[in-house]
Amino acid sequence: MNTITFEDFVKEDNLYKNEEIALCIGVFDGIHIGHQQILNKVIDSKLFPVVITFDTNPKMKSGRRKIEKPLLTEKLKSYYFEKMGFQLNVIIDFSKKISRLSADEFLQILCKNLKIRKIIVGEDFQLGNPKAALNANELQEHLIPYSEKTKVVITKAIVDKDNEVISSSRIRQLIKNGKMDVVQGLLGREYRLDLGLTPSQYFGDSLLFKAEDVKQLLPSNGSFTGLWVEENLIASIKIEAEVITISPYPNSSAKNLTLAFIS
Repeated sequence: MNTITFEDFVKEDNLYKNEEIALCIGVFDGIHIGHQQILNKVIDSKLFPVVITFDTNPKMKSGRRKIEKPLLTEKLKSYYFEKMGFQLNVIIDFSKKISRLSADEFLQILCKNLKIRKIIVGEDFQLGNPKAALNANELQEHLIPYSEKTKVVITKAIVDKDNEVISSSRIRQLIKNGKMDVVQGLLGREYRLDLGLTPSQYFGDSLLFKAEDVKQLLPSNGSFTGLWVEENLIASIKIEAEVITISPYPNSSAKNLTLAFIS
């Protein structure tokens, strides 16, 4: 899978101008089962599959949401996208210039030099400045002046057995509360930490990390069972206010350490 900037994706001489494209747009923090429903529809379209993401959560950057660590590093997010079958990940630098674009301006830029044939969105999708954003149901009409051949596909939100919508914000709260078994069900897989190149130190048979150095959201505290993914090695995880202690430590290269919570 290739990763490029949005500017390179939409420029006149872009490498994908002859492809018939299906795409989705979103933060996709966590890539939970609701996200997966949208992403899989892009793959299943039989068109050239593209996922457009952001370098940072727009809601956090604009101050509409409290700044917190992400659920996925870019490395893990790319791993999951590629595993699903995406051929291209386009990353938007959420700069002031981008944030000031209206929804129509964004659509015009997106469609000008590309053959966008499908855009798959969730029913809660919004595009553009919150004060004048387009919702999912308005998107098709606003695309007509820029690309009459583009079809918008809207997917319904997935709910759990208690009829609660599955969302990244809900998963965040569950992680903070240490409910990792529930988190696993909403993600459709275990919650993984990318610990590659995170500063650490050895203490006996344990590996110690400062909580502040870990790039992803962590449970507030508690004891958990984990798995060093590269070695299929079961580990004990103890999370305290400032320190994470994991034992035993793996023999994998420091740049490839991935830890999965399994209970």
